[in-house]
Amino acid sequence: MPQPIVIGAHPKRDDRAPLELGVMLARLTGAPLHVVSTYWFDSTPRRTAVDEYADGLRRKLGHVIEDAVGEAALDAPVEVHVSCGAPAHALHEKAAELDAALIVVGSTHRGTLGRIAAGTTAGHVLSGAPCPVMMAPRGHRATRTLIGKVGVAFVDTPGGWSALAAGAAIARRTEAALVAYTVTESDTDTGDRRRAEAAVEQAVAGSARDIECEARLLGNGVDGLIQETRGLDFLIRGCASEGRFRRPLAREVPNKLAGGAACPIVIVQPGREERLVELFDGQDSRHEAALLT
Repeated sequence: MPQPIVIGAHPKRDDRAPLELGVMLARLTGAPLHVVSTYWFDSTPRRTAVDEYADGLRRKLGHVIEDAVGEAALDAPVEVHVSCGAPAHALHEKAAELDAALIVVGSTHRGTLGRIAAGTTAGHVLSGAPCPVMMAPRGHRATRTLIGKVGVAFVDTPGGWSALAAGAAIARRTEAALVAYTVTESDTDTGDRRRAEAAVEQAVAGSARDIECEARLLGNGVDGLIQETRGLDFLIRGCASEGRFRRPLAREVPNKLAGGAACPIVIVQPGREERLVELFDGQDSRHEAALLT
């Protein structure tokens, strides 16, 4: 059986994006889903969270999951876990316990639409996660379309190479086009710009030669990449690390990029792409399974 996917969800928040994405990935890969929700309680007599409260959360999550699955049956098993404590800790703990391939979370319910900010659940999940993390823009709704284009924000660092490996596996499995971007600022000198472009072209030639793939240089910084996400189904990104060129893209995550991206972003830590690659490479391509309900 494929490695599981862990989803952070809360029935009281009107954001189905993480669950819908999890269901789509389960249809595509056959991965079992583990939905994690948490609550806080006060031990004083007035505010004690009893077992009935946790049971109520489970029932509500069950209804939300049923809505996300829809009429088409989901072959992959789904388990719900409700516990008291910090959401990020619960997600990390469950992902480590299951040796999960991916954690899926939504954006913060506070602040601007889609923003992933330090101090929020999504921000805490990114810090110290035992596996790659997919961040779903708030309000993002899955559609009945096949995966058509996967983007990789490439930086010539270990994290960048891990992101490229994961992106290539997803594109290969879904028969999607892959676009590997490298980003420079408008004031980057010509020599650095050329080296950045050469690096992404060489990376694509070495890692994604068996799929439809394009290497592109964006010279207008992260704003240009944010614009590109409007035409992507997923954007894969290595986690923060120092790049060879000035003002590496990695420094813009999770704030500006995650705050403006129109598609889900997958953050891949250096050397931790293996389970995610196995999730997509482990079975024959079933392109039709990417249809959402």
